[in-house]
Amino acid sequence: MQTELSFSIVFTQAANFIRNRFWPIVLISLLLNLFATLILKNTVDIATLTQLLKANSPSAFPLLLKMLVIKLVLFIIIDAILIAIIYNYSFNEYLNLNTVLSRMLPNVLNMIGFELVFLIILPIIFLFGGLIFMILGLIIPKALVIFLFAIVAIVFAIFFNAIYYNFCGLIAQPTTKTFFEKFAECNKSTLTHWRFALPMMLIYFLAVLVISLFNAVDNNIFLSVIYSTLLTILNIFTICFFYRLNMLLTSNKSMLEPPEQNNSLII
Repeated sequence: MQTELSFSIVFTQAANFIRNRFWPIVLISLLLNLFATLILKNTVDIATLTQLLKANSPSAFPLLLKMLVIKLVLFIIIDAILIAIIYNYSFNEYLNLNTVLSRMLPNVLNMIGFELVFLIILPIIFLFGGLIFMILGLIIPKALVIFLFAIVAIVFAIFFNAIYYNFCGLIAQPTTKTFFEKFAECNKSTLTHWRFALPMMLIYFLAVLVISLFNAVDNNIFLSVIYSTLLTILNIFTICFFYRLNMLLTSNKSMLEPPEQNNSLII
């Protein structure tokens, strides 16, 4: 008999997944963030960059661009590893490096494709949105324009992050689908199952706000590492949520069709 899928079921399964592997996940998150911190500290002089930015020096732009590129590369690599780890732990009780390494390259390529697509789409969206709000500014009061802009910005942030994490959850499972098929499926799934994505994103942003308190103190490396580690654990949980959602949706759909094979995920 088909079980009706609810947000609480998916959320509970994701929470159980994290709880049952809590310390390995914490250790992996800590090691990844220490690695990323060391890379950044040895490639970018943050103090010099800050001074140049405060002085409005033209020399700050190349350094800022270099830091952003390095952060983007690290971001893609770390999330690719996290996605591979989630897939590994879904079918294995212990960390299998061969499984993780075999899934890393496909994950990296898919994520690069995702970033490139939005690198093309976002400027168009911002340009179009900017023109609309410029026109609105000539018609309605400025305070109302600012209010509408804030609402649109919040909705866009929620929608974009929902698409991103849904895409991460989707590519965790090996498939023969092309990148664009997965990208289209991700967008369609996010819109179709918004009742799952919306509350998860609200919880995500609330958690980010709370975790940000650990980063309130400047020049405190210890708190900075804790902050980054907690964010990584939150990323794992969010990716896991959408991964479980996609798997459960697929499982419920397959129950309406003649059974071929029953693959049980480890919770």
